[in-house]
Amino acid sequence: MPDWILNLNKLSFEFVTRGPAWIHVAVFLPLGLAVGAIVAAWSARMVARESDGERCLAGWSKGVIVVSLGGLYALLVVAVIHGHCQWITEGGSIDWGHWRLLYHYALIAFLAAATTVDFDQYIVPDHITMPGIIVGVAGATLFGNLQLMQVWVDWNQAKFPEGPYIPLWIKEHHHLHGLAFSVAGLVAGAGITWLTRAISQWVLGVEALGFGDVTLMAMVGSFLGWQPVIFVFLLAPVCGIATAVTSRLVWGRRALPYGPYLSFATVLVLLTWVWLWTPTRDIFGHWPTLLGLAAGMIAGMALLLGLLRVYRAIPVETRRPAG
Repeated sequence: MPDWILNLNKLSFEFVTRGPAWIHVAVFLPLGLAVGAIVAAWSARMVARESDGERCLAGWSKGVIVVSLGGLYALLVVAVIHGHCQWITEGGSIDWGHWRLLYHYALIAFLAAATTVDFDQYIVPDHITMPGIIVGVAGATLFGNLQLMQVWVDWNQAKFPEGPYIPLWIKEHHHLHGLAFSVAGLVAGAGITWLTRAISQWVLGVEALGFGDVTLMAMVGSFLGWQPVIFVFLLAPVCGIATAVTSRLVWGRRALPYGPYLSFATVLVLLTWVWLWTPTRDIFGHWPTLLGLAAGMIAGMALLLGLLRVYRAIPVETRRPAG
């Protein structure tokens, strides 16, 4: 590799992983605002495309996208570098922290576009999630050290001072492991969501989740891996329930897109990963426990969908303007 590339990589590493928080905010806030402007324009085209030109994205919506991405980019760099929310010994190396940060910024940009279109059109276009999946898998494979967590870590076989059991091939073949963790996350995210979609068809007689949610979770999994995507799936209902109840009581709106809550849960996992993983890490190295967890998730989701059926049956009088 040429010396100038090595020097550039060293300088970028030194800048991102060291220095005061205000400098990082001063750099990454404008980056987020610039990316937000691009995402807003892209989202507007997607809304027009999905509505056959009948709708255009409001100016205030574009402003929300720009400001939100600026704030999220600044928040994430502070949380990661100064809050150490992703630094786990057996997870991703700090030496790749600057590249991982940019990798996750790309994910947030795709999520912002998907959320905007889903709120407006109740659909997550493949034109957003498919390029996102390609970027997720390609980035993980080419860089090889962007994971939040190795594809397999077993704390049930931990030895002092070596730490948990991690297969040797993971340590020796970084690029192959990058492909493995990304594809495993893709399959886990899509598989869990597709199964939930099938259960909702059985419990409710209608699909509570669209196929766009399946591809959205596939994209999230391709960036994060299979362990984090499980937390995304579990946290999404918590993120959405308050909004759903408020919307129903105030406006009588029954249908709400689920994609935005998956996106919000993804950002929440990025910001709290160390605290989510540390107390639960024993589960993810033990196959019988994992199978029990999967069964519990399926049963829990069936229960939630059953409650949703009751919730939808509650008559609500919507507010109408006087006159």
